[in-house]
Amino acid sequence: MGRKPAPTVDEQLEDLARASAVYFPAIARRLGQHNRSQLVEDVWQNAFAKVTERLRGDAGAVDNLRAYMRQVCVNCAVDELRLIQRRSEILVGDGTAVLEERENAELDASGVYYADIRDELRALLTPMEHRAVFLTSVLDFTSERAAELMGVSPSSVRKALGRAREKVARRRPGLGQEA
Repeated sequence: MGRKPAPTVDEQLEDLARASAVYFPAIARRLGQHNRSQLVEDVWQNAFAKVTERLRGDAGAVDNLRAYMRQVCVNCAVDELRLIQRRSEILVGDGTAVLEERENAELDASGVYYADIRDELRALLTPMEHRAVFLTSVLDFTSERAAELMGVSPSSVRKALGRAREKVARRRPGLGQEA
């Protein structure tokens, strides 16, 4: 009786791609409050690329490919969280750094994008109000996590958000003129 030949790298990758939905919950759990479908998909694509590189490279085959893929997914999610944290710490530290790939975040499903009004918000809001808006609306942090990063209480963050919303509400949609 002949043994079944080992699957090719392409066959292994196709099998992983078909099973991608199995790995999404592990990624989503690791991302926690940052769990957004596009970010989960981005982490999956990054993990899949790393596994593809490993299989096609000199390192070659993996004994338990599904377990290896799960670990790579978790590692990629942790790397993404570290990147988010580093960037938010830079922002909170000096108030000038901008997370370019997140600047197109829509604020409160209003149709207004952060990148379009960033400069006006900086001019209109206090630094604390701007940081609170950025961390909660653009980075999707909870007020508790934003407070931790800002070194204030969650109540202070919520109050700053309220003041910021009041200031923005007094402006026209373009934020250029007083209402």
